[in-house]
Formats: sequence, C-alpha cells, structure tokens
Amino acid sequence: MRTRRRFRAVLLKWCLGMFMAILLGLAAILIIPPGPTLASITSASPTPTAQIPSTRNTLFGNGGVRVTRNFQGTRGTNATQGTKGGNAAGGTRGRAAAPCVDKTKRYVDCGNGTVTDTETGLVWLKHSNCLSSADWEAGKKAVAGLKNGDCMLTDGSSPGDWRLPTQKEWETTMEKALALGCSGPTLTNDAGTGCITAGPSSFTGVEADYYWSGTTLEGQDRAYFGDIDHGHLLNGAFTTSLRVWPVRGGQR
Repeated sequence: MRTRRRFRAVLLKWCLGMFMAILLGLAAILIIPPGPTLASITSASPTPTAQIPSTRNTLFGNGGVRVTRNFQGTRGTNATQGTKGGNAAGGTRGRAAAPCVDKTKRYVDCGNGTVTDTETGLVWLKHSNCLSSADWEAGKKAVAGLKNGDCMLTDGSSPGDWRLPTQKEWETTMEKALALGCSGPTLTNDAGTGCITAGPSSFTGVEADYYWSGTTLEGQDRAYFGDIDHGHLLNGAFTTSLRVWPVRGGQR
C-alpha cells in the first residue's frame, strides 16, 4: 500500500514538472522575438554598385544633400553630316579649276573646255563662238551666267566666275600677233611663234570680227571692243550687237 502511494507521488511530481516545462517553453516562444533567419540576412545584405559621379548637389531644408546622378553618355560624332558642296541648296560655291601651265607654249588646252594664256594668266573659253552676239548689257549678263556644264565646260566654274576681257587684255592678246603681221584674226598659234592661221591652235570658232570688252568710256553709254580682224581697239554704243568671248582670272 505504501509503495503504491509513493509511486503516485512520484508520478504526480513528474507530471507537474512536465507541465511546468511546457508552460515555460510556451512563455519563451511568446515573449522572446525570433532571431533573423539565413534568408533574411541574405536579402538584407547591400548589393555592391558602381559609383557614379554626381553632376549637381541640392541642399534640403534639413541640411541634407540630394545627389543628382549623371547618366548622360559621351556624345558621338554625327556621321550623316557631310561637308557643304557647291550647290543651289545653300552650300559653299565650288572653286573653278586653276590655269594650266606649259612654259613651252603661249596657249595651253586644259582639257576642260578652257585654254590658258601663259603670258597673261587669262583663262579663255575654248569654244569662242558658244555664246551668241549681243548688245553690251546682254553680253555681260550672258557671260556672268556661264558655268560648269555650259559650252562644254567641265572646269567646275560657277555663275560670276566669267567676265568680258578688259581693254588692256585685248591689247595684250593681240600685241604679239600684230607684231608678226598676222591678221584675220590677229592672234598667235599655241606656240606663240606664228599666226593662228598657221596653227596649231587650241581655240575653236574664232572669227575675224569684233568682240566686246568690259571697259566703258567714262560718262558715255559706250564700251571698247577688240577688232581682231585688224588688231585694233575701237568703241561702240552699248546697243551695238557684237560677239562675246568670256574669260576668267588674269590681271584686270
């Protein structure tokens, strides 16, 4: 009987101990917050980022600083932008071909619709009869409008490059031929040693006729012209219809 009572007392104490242990465990779970898990530590870790230089610092009212970052890359070159060419769309006007030089000749065919006088530096239109006869004003306008593509020109010239020869230029052009006794027309051959009629000559369509100059008589509606039939300089009224032979370059 005593043994049974003792066994019951031990069992009761054991049950009470287990009950208290369970209560303490539950209290610990409810009172103490859970520690961080491995997953939470990994997600909270900062990811390393590249440092980007700021372009501007803006002060807040509380003394803090906001950093505005610059994400603008380096500007590249525009490959579609070309250089301006000589055209009617606003580009820079192209430069006409320079005189061609051959010291063994007076007149040199440049192969682009022009002939260079190596003594004066003048560039003459090879096809002398390309433009029609006209009065002085109309002749000047026609010559000033001459350009690459007209009169078989491939010299890159533009409107405004060409003009009428001056009085002095006509004198110089006919001077050597006049000394050689040439006439009809009073011009030399390419070599400058004989008359144009003896050849060879780089010019085409030259007539023993009158050709306008760009030099006018002061105070009069008249201009000089070259009489290359006889090698003289004459003058006539602006309204007279004469031949025009364009030049460019040279010394005016």
